[in-house]
Amino acid sequence: MVRATNQHLYRYRSLLINIHWHEFELEHFRAIGRACTQLVREHKQMSSIVIMRGQFNFSLSTEARRAGAALTREFANTNTGQAIVIEADGFRASLARSLITGVNMLSGSRSRQRVFQDLHESCKWVCELDGQTPDIRDDQAKIWDAFQKLMAAAPA
Repeated sequence: MVRATNQHLYRYRSLLINIHWHEFELEHFRAIGRACTQLVREHKQMSSIVIMRGQFNFSLSTEARRAGAALTREFANTNTGQAIVIEADGFRASLARSLITGVNMLSGSRSRQRVFQDLHESCKWVCELDGQTPDIRDDQAKIWDAFQKLMAAAPA
């Protein structure tokens, strides 16, 4: 587990949970990269759920956008999929979806990615992805229970 300003990272086997609020900074992408590298080293693949909480600032610095695109490229062949949960709705959620799509377009990645508003749907989708490891697929209920506890304890 990594707890940093505006970011908490948790892992369960090859699954990375990134709870994030306020804004993404370059150091956040570096922390994600270190976590992904460790997951892939240990499991030969990874998947992730990114939760954007609260009043999120979606404007990224040029360096942060480049770091996000580089991460997407670096893990394209080992990333089973990524669910992104945006707790904001309306215009803010639309803006976030556009920003995320833009970062992925810059990276040229073909990794599976889907944006959600519902936490449970995101967990279910990631656990049931084609190519997902049996331990993640089979532990879906256990993962969801732990996920709910993490979210209850995380800053809003």
